[in-house]
Amino acid sequence: MNPRRTLRIRWLGVSVRLAAVLAVATTGWSEPQAAPAKPATAPTQQPPPPAEAPKARRVDPRADEILKKMSELLAGTQRLALEAEESFDEVYEQAPRVQLTNVRRIALERPGRVAADATGDTLNRAAWYDGRTLSILNKEENLYLSVEMTDTVDAVLDKVAEEYGIVVPLSDLLYSDPYATLMEGVLYGDYVGLHLAAGVLCHHLAFTQEEIDWQIWVDAGDKPLPRKLVITYLTEPGAPQYEATIRRITLGPRFPEGLFRFEAPEGAKRIEPAELLAPGTPKAPAAAESRKENRR
Repeated sequence: MNPRRTLRIRWLGVSVRLAAVLAVATTGWSEPQAAPAKPATAPTQQPPPPAEAPKARRVDPRADEILKKMSELLAGTQRLALEAEESFDEVYEQAPRVQLTNVRRIALERPGRVAADATGDTLNRAAWYDGRTLSILNKEENLYLSVEMTDTVDAVLDKVAEEYGIVVPLSDLLYSDPYATLMEGVLYGDYVGLHLAAGVLCHHLAFTQEEIDWQIWVDAGDKPLPRKLVITYLTEPGAPQYEATIRRITLGPRFPEGLFRFEAPEGAKRIEPAELLAPGTPKAPAAAESRKENRR
């Protein structure tokens, strides 16, 4: 799973550790003391603890092979369309865990066009990228954002994650090399067995990274299509989950003319990129964005 999802968390961890170091340093300050009668004996210097060896990757060859075949199928498909029902946990202090649901539709034409729409409990938003301009529409408030971006879908997904803190759910499946994106940072991987997902028999695979566990169900039929994805955020309070069941996925569809072109609806107000987040408000952790996109 792409480590961009946890980039913000890693930086936050660095900041916390730095603050702790500064706190220890400042508490060492005190009023000047009288000089001791005898010079203090220099403490014996202890050797630094040995560096922790990097964890070796252990992935079941069968799980690895199935994920590769799924990724090769997606990467070799110029056009695809999917519809997924996604649910995610909201965990609060001293309150019940709540599960919320959205329906997401995505149309992709490689290398440089994508359209997406999401409606449900937490958002009502659509996005278009035609190879030149990225546009995002908040349907509830009739606000839209348009930014010039002449690049591939891969680069656009990276840019909106890094600059605006928005990680599009299921975007790992849209990259030109899904296998590399999914497996980056994986420590362990297992083949769980044949289980049902979205009403079809699937190969159930499970993987572990430093901060997340994720599972994917790959169609066991003629075409190894992704059917379900579950992500567990291990380092967040309550270990919330994001789950997406892909209800429909079509390879090589014929898209209607103008699908990837945005036209602002009547009365819509354009906002600037700087207004996407309230002034002074830090971007949400990327992992949280996988569960609920940042809303204005």
